[in-house]
Amino acid sequence: MRTYLINAAILAAFLSFSACSEAPNNADQMEKKVDKAMDDLRAGKEEVSTELRDLREKLVVEHARAEERLKDPELTAEQRAEWEAYKADVQTQLDRVDGNLNDVGAATSEMWEDVKAGTRRTADDIGDWFERQAEKIDRKTEADKDMDGH
Repeated sequence: MRTYLINAAILAAFLSFSACSEAPNNADQMEKKVDKAMDDLRAGKEEVSTELRDLREKLVVEHARAEERLKDPELTAEQRAEWEAYKADVQTQLDRVDGNLNDVGAATSEMWEDVKAGTRRTADDIGDWFERQAEKIDRKTEADKDMDGH
C-alpha cells in the first residue's frame, strides 16, 4: 500500500508540474512563428517569381522580334550581325532569368535572403540592359536629339 501512495504522490507531483508548465504554450507559440515564417517565405517567393516572369515575358518578346527581323532577306551583313548579337544577348538575359527562377523555386528559408538579393541584382541588371538597348536605338535613329534619355 505504501508503494501505491508513493506512486500516487509522484504522479500527482508530475501532473501538477506539467499542468503549470509553459511547454505546451511555448510549443504553440513556436508553431505559430514557424507558420508565419513559412507564409512570409511563400509570399516573398511568389512576389519575386512574378517579377522574374514579367521580365522573362518581355525578353521572350524581344527574342521573337530579333528572330523575325533576322528573317528579312534585305538585311545587310552588318545589320544581320547586329541582330544576331542582339538575339544572343537577349538569350543570355533569358538564361539568367531562368536560372534565378529555378533558384527561387528551390530556395529554403536558410538561403532565401541570399537568393532574394541575387534575384534583385539580376532584375536590376536586366532593367538597366533594357535602358541601354533603348539608348542604342535613340542614338541610331536620332530619336533622342535633345539627349534627355527618352
